[in-house]
Amino acid sequence: MSSASSASASARVAHLKAQSIDLESRISGASNRDEALRLAFEAAELCFKALKLAIGKDEKSDIRSRCQTLVGEAERIKSSDDWQPFASSPPLIGLDSPALVPSRTSSPPAGSSTSRSQRFGNSDMTRDVISPVPSSVEVLSNLDCLTITGLDLHATPFVPSTTVKRLIEPVSKREITRSEHILLLQGSKLNGFKFPPWKEPPNAQEFELGVGEAPFIDKPELCLSAHQLASFDGWHRANDAIPPPSWFPGERTSLGPIMQATRTIDLVQDAATDCSVVASLCAGAARAEKGHVKIYSEIMYPWDAINMAPQISPNGKYVLRLNFNGCYRKVVIDDRLPVSSTKRSLHIIDRKNPALLWPALLEKAYLKVRGGYDFPGSNSSTDLWILTGWIPEQVFLEDDTTEPENVWKRMLNAFQYGDVLVTMGTGKMSNRLERELGLAGQHDYAVLDLKEEDDQKLVLLKNPWCEGTSWKGTLPQSITPTTVNKLGAGYALSEISETTPRLLNAAHVGRTEQELSSGIFWIDWNNILQHFESIYLNWNPGLFTYRQDIHFPWDLTQKRSAAGSFVENPQFAVSCVEGGSLWLLLCRHFKDAATSEDDDDPSEVNVGPTGEFVGHISLYVYDRNGQRIHISASPVERGPYVDSPQTLLRLEIPSHTTYTVVVSEQKLPAINHTFSLIAFSSVPIELTYANDRYHFTSSLESAWTSTTAGGGAHVVTYSSNPQFSLQVPNKTPIALLLETPNSELSVHVRLVHGGGKRILNLSQRDIVIDSGEYRRGSAFAELQDLDAGTYTVICSTFEAGQKAGFTLRVDTFVQTQLRQLPGENAGRLSQSIPNVCFSWGNNKIAAPLFPKRLFKLSAIAKYRGSNTISSTSSNPPYHTQSPVRISVELGRGPERRFLAVSSDGEFLAANGAGVRTPELDLWPEMRRNGDMWLVLERMGSPAMPGEERFGVEVWCDGKVEELVQVGYWRAWDD
Repeated sequence: MSSASSASASARVAHLKAQSIDLESRISGASNRDEALRLAFEAAELCFKALKLAIGKDEKSDIRSRCQTLVGEAERIKSSDDWQPFASSPPLIGLDSPALVPSRTSSPPAGSSTSRSQRFGNSDMTRDVISPVPSSVEVLSNLDCLTITGLDLHATPFVPSTTVKRLIEPVSKREITRSEHILLLQGSKLNGFKFPPWKEPPNAQEFELGVGEAPFIDKPELCLSAHQLASFDGWHRANDAIPPPSWFPGERTSLGPIMQATRTIDLVQDAATDCSVVASLCAGAARAEKGHVKIYSEIMYPWDAINMAPQISPNGKYVLRLNFNGCYRKVVIDDRLPVSSTKRSLHIIDRKNPALLWPALLEKAYLKVRGGYDFPGSNSSTDLWILTGWIPEQVFLEDDTTEPENVWKRMLNAFQYGDVLVTMGTGKMSNRLERELGLAGQHDYAVLDLKEEDDQKLVLLKNPWCEGTSWKGTLPQSITPTTVNKLGAGYALSEISETTPRLLNAAHVGRTEQELSSGIFWIDWNNILQHFESIYLNWNPGLFTYRQDIHFPWDLTQKRSAAGSFVENPQFAVSCVEGGSLWLLLCRHFKDAATSEDDDDPSEVNVGPTGEFVGHISLYVYDRNGQRIHISASPVERGPYVDSPQTLLRLEIPSHTTYTVVVSEQKLPAINHTFSLIAFSSVPIELTYANDRYHFTSSLESAWTSTTAGGGAHVVTYSSNPQFSLQVPNKTPIALLLETPNSELSVHVRLVHGGGKRILNLSQRDIVIDSGEYRRGSAFAELQDLDAGTYTVICSTFEAGQKAGFTLRVDTFVQTQLRQLPGENAGRLSQSIPNVCFSWGNNKIAAPLFPKRLFKLSAIAKYRGSNTISSTSSNPPYHTQSPVRISVELGRGPERRFLAVSSDGEFLAANGAGVRTPELDLWPEMRRNGDMWLVLERMGSPAMPGEERFGVEVWCDGKVEELVQVGYWRAWDD
């Protein structure tokens, strides 16, 4: 540094010291606590500025001690209900020894000797006692390790705070496989850029600007929306873009970007459409202003470790550490920002600190990941997961399973400790309703504060739009100025009426109502439940001690599970020895055409034209000892299907338990997707792939066609359904799964004793196991012990004539043989015999058979009609239909023998598929033992005279006339 520059800096430091001393001297004469706190804040602010400019080591030490003294004084004033002036501190100049920080021993809530992470014992995120002081606050008496944690990227530099122990984010101890490593590397390519996994902070030399070197330029430039392009004036370096030139026209010698705010942060969006991003940053700023430990620290480089803030980069290059596609990643940007030719801002801006640069850089880095400034917005839980790594949760207020009281309790308790960031989103609204309520439809709001006083639940919201409206709806009449005054000195009531109540954020003690920011308002919990659609919660991952990650692909280009089936879905096992809280977070990786082998192939895009994710994802959990499951029925827990990139499932896991976790989807694009599944827990856990219970799998594809769609067992054509032979060599457990891509069809699978032959007539005693009720898309049957043997499997739809393809899958412990049986009468030829006519009183008719050589035969009888009409007093007239049976018999009288008979001799109705004999072998020599007859018999005559007609067909394994001669029908009397 030149001597002239050094002299200028020293003069500036001296001036700041003098201003700080002057303000401090006025504290003891303050008329009230609010004025004293304001003076202490401003004195500390000037002191911090002097510390940043100071050069000498001794001078920095003196100023740092003074900063600590002033912060301690501000803390004492803020926490004291009965404030008294604090003794004057020694001057900054000529200080012989470090000033001592005034003692402030904040007692944690009763029984809070354990840390927050230790006290986090259930998924409701509740604590025994609510206190504005976090349970992990520790006031350090050793000045060497005292830090001013109120300073953050998103906090006013002079906000006081005690030293707060930062909860450590757990790191996955699971060693990833080579395939997972490759998957993470492939996830680095996005939107034409590369975002490699984060390894370490960048070296300071990366940001130096050498002599004669041009500032860093990141290419290609990010896209802008048509609305933004209408006023776009070009990409300008930060020195020319911040503060906005249209706000400060003319000479910019004394203007330029800064990295630390001098006033309360007030971030807004203007011509940008990323309301969720701005709401996210506002929520983080509100948390920091309450004195909680920073969450945006050390994610933007270059970083000033002394002042705990980012630095201005000499060469205009910035490196950020963002969390997406399975890990933290390196995002590189330059400091060029889109500048408007009007007073509109094309990027995020701080209304009270228009020169503040870091929000615009953070926004740019995030939008680079999401595709550009034309990004339409997502939801704040996704944004904060990427920006901070805090666990996202979306609460659907319109869901019947949501318990509003439980949501409020979890949210308020964690909010008091700074362990949750809260934003809220509205759904679709009419223009009229928007005007009446002062709310914007499909818009995200930041939650700045939560209060519960006098049984009233109140939420302080911020509309991130620069000209955002405030709540105009009604508040409960019980909310009065007295109630509002109890909310804290930081907020003031502007007006209360029955129709237009409005509570505004005063931001800092002592500010007048005219200085309050627009778009900030109180709203009660009941109106939140009525007019908002979702609450977005981002939880401090440090609340958990253990974490396990697993990264996996899911290729949907070829085959996906049918409706109700999970056999093709990714499945995992999560286990623990001790019982405790378990949170499962499923993260869908961002993809676009750039990840395809053909960069112009849009088939790899999983984001819609308006930025929304295509399709829905969910998680199911089963108590199956970590073994893979076949169908979706009976989960222990299941999450909602969401179109967000993440979904969270919270549950309690008992000790010595292993759950099966299934990833489910609805209408995801037919591409090769990639995901990460992350398990957070308060107890040691292990996350692995689920095990296959069965050792062997056999599967066949088939279809229900016009001739094989026989319908359910209640339909007479049931036997025409596709049937399969299953040979089982040894005793084994077995699982049968039937899947069809037509999710509208209800299907059924049945295993029967059939000797591997086609079943024509089914009785209850033949059934081994079936899938129960007909289910849409898939059917499943499982048996723990199946004896060795050859069985028949029948696959059916509920109604006859429903055509579709299907897959039959058989899982066992032993190798089996599965083959499809020929269709009914496949390879057979038929011949119709003249109709049989039963006159009244005649119940049996026969025709002689004369075999010509060895052949196979079966006979079918079908009802053709009747002229016999019956009626009762309770039923209208109807045509009679007698139950019948058909048989092949040898001989007559006492010596006759049944060679084959339909339905095991039972008389059945012959409508539809009719009644049929089993297939049998016949040859000429059989007639030596007696004449051979085809017999049709009905079970008794109708009560009224008339005739019943039946058609009969003979099926043979060749031309019927070459194999057998069938004689004429005749009355038959044994």
